[in-house]
Amino acid sequence: METKSFFMEISEKNLVNNINYLKEKYKKSILPVIKANAYGHGIELVAKALYKNGYKEFSVARLNEALKILKNEELKECKILVFETIDQSYFSYIKNYDSIIVTANSFRELKNLVANGISSKQIQLKIDFGFGRNGIEISDILKLKSYIVDKNLEFSGIYSHLYATDFNEGKEIIDRFSEIVLFLGKENFQMIHIQNSIGILFYGTQDFMTHMRSGIFIYGLQEEGFFHEGLKQVFQLKGKVAGIKDIKDSKYLAYTLKDDLSNEDYKNIVKIKIGYGDGFLKCNEKSMCIINKKPYKILSVTMDNTFIAGDNSICEGDEVILYPDTNLIRNSTGMHICEVLPLINDRIERILK
Repeated sequence: METKSFFMEISEKNLVNNINYLKEKYKKSILPVIKANAYGHGIELVAKALYKNGYKEFSVARLNEALKILKNEELKECKILVFETIDQSYFSYIKNYDSIIVTANSFRELKNLVANGISSKQIQLKIDFGFGRNGIEISDILKLKSYIVDKNLEFSGIYSHLYATDFNEGKEIIDRFSEIVLFLGKENFQMIHIQNSIGILFYGTQDFMTHMRSGIFIYGLQEEGFFHEGLKQVFQLKGKVAGIKDIKDSKYLAYTLKDDLSNEDYKNIVKIKIGYGDGFLKCNEKSMCIINKKPYKILSVTMDNTFIAGDNSICEGDEVILYPDTNLIRNSTGMHICEVLPLINDRIERILK
C-alpha cells in the first residue's frame, strides 16, 4: 500500500458555506477562529481557503500561529488577532508588522504596549468578567476610561469571552460587556465581539456587536443539544484498508490478548495505517468506523496501526472513514470533538477538496 494511506480531507465548499450561513442568519460579520491548527483542520490550508473567498480577518491563540500564516506571501494583507499576551521581546517586530493585532490582557499590559510605541489601532482590549484566565479586570475600568481619554486612544477592538454555561449568567455577562463598551466609548473600537460559537446559538444577534467570533461552528463541529441545521462538517478523516488477517490461531492481536476482545470471529481483522503516533488515540477502541458505507468496530489502536473487526466483504484498498459522526465522539471516546481533532498531527496530511 502507499505510504500516505490516511489523510484529512477538508471541504472548502462546506467551510465557506458555514461562515456564509452564520453571517446571513445573524446579519453580523464573522471573525473565524483558526487557533490550534484550525481546530485540527490545518491552519495554513484553512487560512488560504478563507482568504481566497474574501475573509481576511482571523483570530488565533498564540503569536507563532499568526507567524505561520504570515509566512505565506498571499496572506500578507490579512489581519490576525492574537488572544494571548505577546512577550515584550517581540514588540519591535510587531510595530513593523501591522497584520498582527495584539491583545491587552490587563491594564498594565495596555500601558506597556503603548509606552513601547505600539499603536492602539493595533491593539484589542479583552475584558475579564471572572473567567480567571486573562483580561482587564472590572476594578480597572475607571482607570482605563481615564487613560483612553487622556491619551485620545482608538483601538482595533474590544472583546470578552462567554464562559458561563448557565443561560441567564451568560446574558448578564453580555449586558455588562455592553455597558462597559458604551462607558469606554463605542466609537473608540473598530471591532466589538463577545459571542463564541455556543454564544451565537444561545443569544443570537446583539445589536452593539460588530462581529461574532466562531471556532467550532465554522468547521461544522456540533454535538447534540448545540446544533445548527445549516452547518456542514468540513473534515473527513479517511484512508484505505492496508491489509486483512485471520488471527484465529494467534494468541494476540498486536499487543492485546485475543481473549480480551470479546469477538467470536477473527478471520477478517482489518489493518489501517493510523495510530496514536498520528494522534488517533487508544480511547478510540470500541468506537465505530465506516468501511464501504457500513459500520465496523475498532478493536485495537497501536502507535502506527489500528485494527478493526471486519467481515468477508472487505478488501485491501477499500475506503475507511474515521469519526464519521461527530455527535457520537464524546460517547465513544469520552472526549469533546475540540480535543480530538487537534491531536491528529502532521503525519496525517490535510488536503483541500
